[in-house]
Amino acid sequence: MTRLGDDGRMNDKLPTRTLGRTGREVSILGLGGVTYNFLDDAAAAAVVHRAIDLGVNYIDTAYGYKDSERKIGPVLAERRDEVYIATKTIQRGYDEASREIDESFKRLQTDHIDCLQIHDLHSEADLKTIMASDGALKAIEQRKDAGLISYVGVTSHVDPDALAMALRAYPFDTLLTSLGAVHEAVRPFYDTLIPLANELGVGVIAMKVFAYGFLKHRTADALRFTLGMDGVATSIVGVDNMEQLESNVAAAKAFTPLSDDERADLLRDAAETYERRKDDAWFITKPEATPATT
Repeated sequence: MTRLGDDGRMNDKLPTRTLGRTGREVSILGLGGVTYNFLDDAAAAAVVHRAIDLGVNYIDTAYGYKDSERKIGPVLAERRDEVYIATKTIQRGYDEASREIDESFKRLQTDHIDCLQIHDLHSEADLKTIMASDGALKAIEQRKDAGLISYVGVTSHVDPDALAMALRAYPFDTLLTSLGAVHEAVRPFYDTLIPLANELGVGVIAMKVFAYGFLKHRTADALRFTLGMDGVATSIVGVDNMEQLESNVAAAKAFTPLSDDERADLLRDAAETYERRKDDAWFITKPEATPATT
């Protein structure tokens, strides 16, 4: 049902795409949960409500994103059937993952999570740990078998080869990874992962659209870059405030693919910006050791 906006007018909805073999139709722009959660409770809830009003039906969060799940929860309590909610566990063992997942249900005020994702996969060793008989996947699978979780996903910012290995080793339903212009210019993930994901029917979600804010001066172009990638269902973007949300939604509604010249120009800018600011980045090139959270 189309809802009235704050100005009393009907809101045009965002276009949707099919999220791989899940068959779910998700908005081409998703709401990322890692920034707006620093708003106070009322302001955060207002952003989530407004996002849904504007047609955003994919919400991304994680247990480790500070208060994000808790601040989304009151909105889900009112509007659960309007959104696809995806959250994550960073834990690798069964007991630890079970505790995080059960707490996520409570924080989100829901008895059903659409997708529970293994967060920030690093390596083959990491994959073996989560797939072990006492690994985190067992915790997700048990709750999936009980009808509490619909789909299983995997995320990574680090190594496209490790993610490709994961997709071949386990029937993940979705993949969330770094597909913004900065990563494409410095350490591309697309060619390694997206053809494989599409072949396997894995739904693809893009993140790092603006890459640490490096491309905030070209937000519309950066969003057009990820939205124009063949095989990508949705691009998730975090926001600091309502104005950023409104601007991102307007850009997504007006989306047209970049021309070849526009794409080349954006990638040059992205590479130059990264070289100037790479000490401010979490990481793009493969690190010797990786942090435990995003």
